[in-house]
Amino acid sequence: MCTLCPRHCVVEEGKRGYCEVRENRGGIYYSLVYGNPCAVHIDPIEKKPFFHILPSSSVFSLATAGCNFDCKFCQNWEISQARPEETFNYELPPEEVIKMAKEFHCSSIASTYVEPMIFYEYMYDIGRLAYKEDILNVCHSNGYINSKPLRALCKYLDAACIDLKAFSEKFYREVTEGSLSPVLETLKILREEGIHTEIVNLVIPTKNDNLKMMK
Repeated sequence: MCTLCPRHCVVEEGKRGYCEVRENRGGIYYSLVYGNPCAVHIDPIEKKPFFHILPSSSVFSLATAGCNFDCKFCQNWEISQARPEETFNYELPPEEVIKMAKEFHCSSIASTYVEPMIFYEYMYDIGRLAYKEDILNVCHSNGYINSKPLRALCKYLDAACIDLKAFSEKFYREVTEGSLSPVLETLKILREEGIHTEIVNLVIPTKNDNLKMMK
């Protein structure tokens, strides 16, 4: 069983979990995207969107294929709903990520665009090296991760922007194929661990625009 996210995928030998990037090999779930991002960009940090940390700075942004949600409104569906063999991928180990971030004068590195927890090991190792270079390690996440790996990641995580997609289990079930309660637990843990956290709520008319729910 994969213990990374609340889906707890159980698949046959040689098969992949829901995210399409973690494969069962001898009972161990291996990442198929470590060091192979399909999206690499230099962005303003406000695009993540972070508005209360390193304002007006540049962030080195990256993502791999795959996701543990299936949001019906995803703007990055070409990569989030793709398998790694369906995207053009770069060879970019953590050491090279740090090197490029420094070359482009980026104050931070962001795991973003898709759900970064699916490339957990890659993000963790980037954060570990970034810590030594005084570069912040940040992420834009749906918050769908189990508590144990999240707490371990917090050692090398400086900030998280969490998509709280709605305050409704029904919305999560029907629109994302996920669940609200693990996301709320993630927010609690980030607070406990002292991680700078910002919350994003994308309002979709008729779906999650109830003012009472939003408040």
